[in-house]
Amino acid sequence: MELLAPAGSFSALCAAVQSGADAVYIGGSEFSARRSAANFTLDEIKKAADYCHVRGVTLHVAANILIKEKEKEKFLDYIGKLNEIGVDAVIIQDIGMAAAVHRIYPDLPIHASTQMTAASVDAAKKLKEIGFSRVVLARELSCEAIRKICSEAGVETEVFAHGAICMSYSGQCLMSSIIGGRSGNRGMCAQPCRLPYKIEEKSGYLLSPKDLCMIERLSELKEIGVTSLKIEGRLKRSEYVAAVSGIYRKYIDEPKKVSSSDMQELFDAFSRSGFTCGYFDDRMGSGMMSYKNPANAAENIFSDEVKRRCTEGANFRKTEIFMSAALKKGKPLSISVWDDKGNFAECVSDAAAEAAINRPLDRERLLKQLLKLGDTPFFVKEPEIELDEGITIAISEINSVRRRAVEKLIHEKCKIPKRRDLSAEERKTREKAKQAQGTILTAQVTTYEQAKACIDAGICEIYADTPLANKLLSEYKGVNIIAKLPPVARDDREYEMPKTDAVLISNIGQLDEKKRCYGDFRLNIFNSESVEFYSALERVTMSPELNLKELSGISEGSEVIAYGRIPLMVMENCPLKALGKCQSHKLRHSITDRKNEAFPLKCNEGCVLEILNSKPIFMADKLEFVNKLKISALRLIFTVENSAECDKIVNIYKMALLGQKVNMPEENTFTRGHFYRGTE
Repeated sequence: MELLAPAGSFSALCAAVQSGADAVYIGGSEFSARRSAANFTLDEIKKAADYCHVRGVTLHVAANILIKEKEKEKFLDYIGKLNEIGVDAVIIQDIGMAAAVHRIYPDLPIHASTQMTAASVDAAKKLKEIGFSRVVLARELSCEAIRKICSEAGVETEVFAHGAICMSYSGQCLMSSIIGGRSGNRGMCAQPCRLPYKIEEKSGYLLSPKDLCMIERLSELKEIGVTSLKIEGRLKRSEYVAAVSGIYRKYIDEPKKVSSSDMQELFDAFSRSGFTCGYFDDRMGSGMMSYKNPANAAENIFSDEVKRRCTEGANFRKTEIFMSAALKKGKPLSISVWDDKGNFAECVSDAAAEAAINRPLDRERLLKQLLKLGDTPFFVKEPEIELDEGITIAISEINSVRRRAVEKLIHEKCKIPKRRDLSAEERKTREKAKQAQGTILTAQVTTYEQAKACIDAGICEIYADTPLANKLLSEYKGVNIIAKLPPVARDDREYEMPKTDAVLISNIGQLDEKKRCYGDFRLNIFNSESVEFYSALERVTMSPELNLKELSGISEGSEVIAYGRIPLMVMENCPLKALGKCQSHKLRHSITDRKNEAFPLKCNEGCVLEILNSKPIFMADKLEFVNKLKISALRLIFTVENSAECDKIVNIYKMALLGQKVNMPEENTFTRGHFYRGTE
């Protein structure tokens, strides 16, 4: 298995390499999901690539945020520069931009970020079809779920092995974005999950998981076929990277019981109230949580060895190369060096060998000079030597030829691979395939009573979780009943099959050619490339993280959420269950923050829990944007509302679409979401 280490700075990258990482992932100064890390300029990325490649290490660059329409060309230009630099892979979240990158730079390997929420074989297969060579799986998957993907998807798999865990599925968390305007999908998460909350009488850091640690499960990960083990931590210091990478390197190379001293070193490097591998074991609950201390509970104690690996110019990482030398009478000294990757270099001396007057050059002396690789990152076990008897050459010539041969090999190892750039042919304006045909109201409902109220009020398209949709289908003819599939689909969970011919999908793995598919906001559609990618769908819902200006030009014919409580988090480890308060798929509980805002908790199929916003979006008095943006549908999301409230809201929006003045809710009882927020 590949050991993949994080680096938020060049010193951390060196520490990762010197501590045994097979690959390192970094972020650039733009388009990275860890904007607060030091990150790398393009010149520094080239320097990092050379440093890694000389030592046989691959370099992955994270460009894993959602890309806004105005950033498309800049993003593609940036990826083009990474392609020219010769990085080994780019990690991408944005589905539309990934498809564009693969078309324009077909030789550049792309990896599907964990923020794409790949949790099933179908998702991994479809990502492979787009052009991804590797899929970074969701952290929440069990051993059996990972095993199934590894054995059936036919694509490389990357699995998080150590470090921080988000409470929500990555890529599906809007809490920081909707509440504070700092989007996790844009690299600016404010980590609201690490703040204190209260559920009834229980208070504490109820959304703060312990850190992941899979050091004792390496043999299982290898057995199920995982390609790469990923250490989290681009925001952490160099010593952390060195300590964790070094220990994982040790036990990947020599599988055995983890010593108490090595486990203590992992604790000392960073630990939130201990470690967990609850997701891997499919055993969740309070044991996974860091209720008392969400921050670093360790003292950041590092051994002298770790500190040495972090010093500037550290050169502990030596890779084997091969060497041959030939010295024949009357001929120049020839030295060849090569590695196991096909890189080869050869140099000859300026002077020729001469007959020795006093002491001829013997094999031992020549061998000694050839092995003087000093501060280079290489070692040679046993050079091949051809040496005539009775001849000699100046020691300075031997050293010079050896140095030049090694420098030439370094140059070969840093050569940039030839890759195609099809940008000139690809970057053309596309015509819109669909046009808006007037604006309709749709309703997403949670209960049968809400559905009945909406249908009675004239709504003709209803989204409902599959069990409810199946029930509605048998009772309401002439209404477009669309089964809302689970927010995260997994192979190791059971779900009721939709009887409807239409489904609302939240993940690429849920695409079904036999159904009429609608795209939910969870597809994270941020730009026209993603709209185009999903153009075969009946309709797509734009991301609620976009403002009106950003929706302009890309939302034509699409759907926008205009009312309701936006789901902020999607959690596999239900905080209610962990506290022994399972609500059995009913909306009975809320979680309250330090400002006394109550966020309702909604159960979904597969026992996945959503945190809903404390206030609903309300836009009925601002619907002038509908005509400007040519939006096809406005979605009203009903969760905690009773039948009368549903009827009232539907009628308010019907009046608003007709241009009539509407009554406003009480002040501070609603939000405008991102519609009027400025851009970063």
